[in-house]
Amino acid sequence: MIKVLIIDDDKLARKGLVSLMDWGRFGMTIVGDVQNGKAGLFFVRQNPVDLVFVDIDMPEMNGIEFMEECRRENPHMQFVVLSFFEDFSYVQATLRLGGLDYISKTSMELDNCDSILGRIAQKYQEEVRKREEEKPQERQDQGQEGDAELESIRRSLRSQFWMFNDVAFEELRGRMRRLERHPSNVRRLEMYLARYIGELEKMLEAPETMVPLFSSGEEMAEWLSDYRRRVYENVESWMSGSDAERILKAIVFMKRNLAEDISTNLVAEHIGCSRSYFCIIFKRLSGVSFGYFLQQIRMGHARELMLHTTGTVTEISFRSGYNDIYYFNRVFRKVTGCSPMEYRRRCGGDSQRGLK
Repeated sequence: MIKVLIIDDDKLARKGLVSLMDWGRFGMTIVGDVQNGKAGLFFVRQNPVDLVFVDIDMPEMNGIEFMEECRRENPHMQFVVLSFFEDFSYVQATLRLGGLDYISKTSMELDNCDSILGRIAQKYQEEVRKREEEKPQERQDQGQEGDAELESIRRSLRSQFWMFNDVAFEELRGRMRRLERHPSNVRRLEMYLARYIGELEKMLEAPETMVPLFSSGEEMAEWLSDYRRRVYENVESWMSGSDAERILKAIVFMKRNLAEDISTNLVAEHIGCSRSYFCIIFKRLSGVSFGYFLQQIRMGHARELMLHTTGTVTEISFRSGYNDIYYFNRVFRKVTGCSPMEYRRRCGGDSQRGLK
């Protein structure tokens, strides 16, 4: 029998759900019902549970937080989310957290309970079958190095630096691509991605994006790269006025004017805030200071020009915002570990023209 736990802060709703459904007909048995996510965590740590019906909106620990914590401790536990609201973001989060289904309480009626339970039982059995088909060695390997790498990716996604900082994004994308191609890894990474994309869009006051299903970390990395590109392409038309939006607009402005004399005063004035406040929110969102960030994007631009144009070092220095060729060479060597021309030779640039 499938052991079912029900979590809902509404006692009448819990008791009603227990009595309304014909659980035994679909191979299920109720092993408990509790009032919130914290009580639910305590219960599943003390008792065997296969499937949890959990309300999304509860005090102390909501349904999403409960599911995330359970997933860390028991990756195979399955969930059905209950809510009075047919909220798009909740549906998306539910699927990423291993949710078998999302049920609106307002749509539950006596005559469709059997169809709901039948659908859930079928999905549950399909998940069990998939797990049994996995090779034991694959599961063992994933549980060691995979968990550490997933946690590293999760922290990077949560920081949101990847949206504002090109270097942080490339590091994140590289880790996602290297992630072991294992269904459990991919599903957990989808969960993290959906959650933190949702948090980012709330911060930007931007429309919600549906995160699709992926077959690998590499495919996810490419999707994230495309998502980030679209945000930068569209941000100038947004008018929310949020701090995150203003910093994105500042970054677009800086990249378009790299050859100019860029200062904090200039950029702060462009986005309509004081210099001191701009410096604070820039560091908070990008993870680095304005000066360091400006050096990063200028050096990134210079490296691209060295590899993909026939410009001389002097020309590239000016186009990257450095009017002093000697200072440019010094910074370039500090960042890359070699001179501009050495970099062009080592990395197979399009041109081998000499220094001027």
